[in-house]
Amino acid sequence: MKKKITYIIASAALLLGAVSCSDSFFERYPANSVTEGNFYQSEADFNQGVYSCYAKLKTQMAFYLTELAYRSDECILESMAVSTQFRYDLDNFVEVESNTILSDVWNAWYNGIYRCNDVLDHAEGKSFAKLPQYRAECLFIRSWYLFMLYQTFGTVPIPTTVLTPAESMNLGRCTDQEMYDRLVTDLTDAIANLPAARPVEKARVSKIAAQALLGRVYLKFGKYAEAQSILGQALQDPNYGLMPTTAAAFDVNNKMNKEILFALCYNKSIDQGHGYWYSSNTAVEADRNNPTPTFKKIYDQKLDNRFDLINGYVKISSSVYAMNKWYDTYDATFTTVVGNDFPMLRYADVVLMQAEAIGLGGDIAGALPYLNQTRTRAGLPALTTKEVSSRDQFIRELADERGREFALEGHRWFDLVRLGLAVDYFRSLGYNLDEHELILPIPRAQLEIYNNTDLLWQNPGYNSNYSK
Repeated sequence: MKKKITYIIASAALLLGAVSCSDSFFERYPANSVTEGNFYQSEADFNQGVYSCYAKLKTQMAFYLTELAYRSDECILESMAVSTQFRYDLDNFVEVESNTILSDVWNAWYNGIYRCNDVLDHAEGKSFAKLPQYRAECLFIRSWYLFMLYQTFGTVPIPTTVLTPAESMNLGRCTDQEMYDRLVTDLTDAIANLPAARPVEKARVSKIAAQALLGRVYLKFGKYAEAQSILGQALQDPNYGLMPTTAAAFDVNNKMNKEILFALCYNKSIDQGHGYWYSSNTAVEADRNNPTPTFKKIYDQKLDNRFDLINGYVKISSSVYAMNKWYDTYDATFTTVVGNDFPMLRYADVVLMQAEAIGLGGDIAGALPYLNQTRTRAGLPALTTKEVSSRDQFIRELADERGREFALEGHRWFDLVRLGLAVDYFRSLGYNLDEHELILPIPRAQLEIYNNTDLLWQNPGYNSNYSK
């Protein structure tokens, strides 16, 4: 196999530019004129390598923005076309291992892990001022990919160095403990070496982003005391905080404000924008089915100022109405794109994760002040232990508050799963959801490549020739 490096060498202006999403876990060196022998010679080379790690995050933007919304109760695909069959299947809990959406995200996330590993491998033995930060950024991004893989597919292989195709095929699925240990180790390392203040290049992560992600990892694994500790540290960061309203956090005239910890960044003025997200072609509210009427019921539609973010639209043209949450204007030069960033981590998430850590750790009274921060910001009354006295009540209130605060940001499905509500909730809506469907099937292509159920097998409950 040709020794070609996987990176698309981006300029600083195109820090998070889009790249192909067809990369395979086993394609070690896609075609490029830069070889390993003449790259990674300078600090600038390593900086370009880190850019590439960020860039890959944007290739599966639709999974965060759209597929997870359909998987949850936020959106519904009411009919199926040939081009939307696999999204329809995810929406209706009819999962198959041949679903190309799953193959795309698997391939993209593993290619992202490869990019991080390649930078980390070449950093061994090097020494320059920015190296600790670059390593930390790669560890954070790799952890993001691994945690998304874990939430989506369950235990998966964990490559921590660049592997040849043969080596990759001998790397089996990890255990839950191995995934936990890897994420905690890498994110702890990242926290120690990331800058406290937001970098000049605002799309780059700082310490609080790694603290927030580690807090989410702890919650997923039921480590509530550990989550309280790291999230408490994040909440003390003077560089970040809640904006006056949720709408202010999404103001395109104040992007990367103090509430945004980590985002996929777009720049419409250099043709690095995107089309409108969740736009509508009708002004008639009753004709808009997404977000769904079911999801909208979790809002107090009179008091909650966040409701207008997903229910209100701005007329752009006779056939385009932009949702308030994702509203922007077209660029004057590149006239078909807008430039909203997509927040992956917000300070509001740190606040509500701390509520979760404290409440599920057994102190509901201590958790409510955190839960109430986003509620009162939205115009809702603060909750007290009179309304929320039991663990079950707290979990339901937390799930609804997270749904309202993070609507259409890719959180809802994973929140319902983590909080143990998904199965009963979707069954109450008439869906036939079983426990095994809380994680998705391993893509068939990967099972066929391995062809070894001792190393990689289909998740239990799915019909497959590769079941263990």
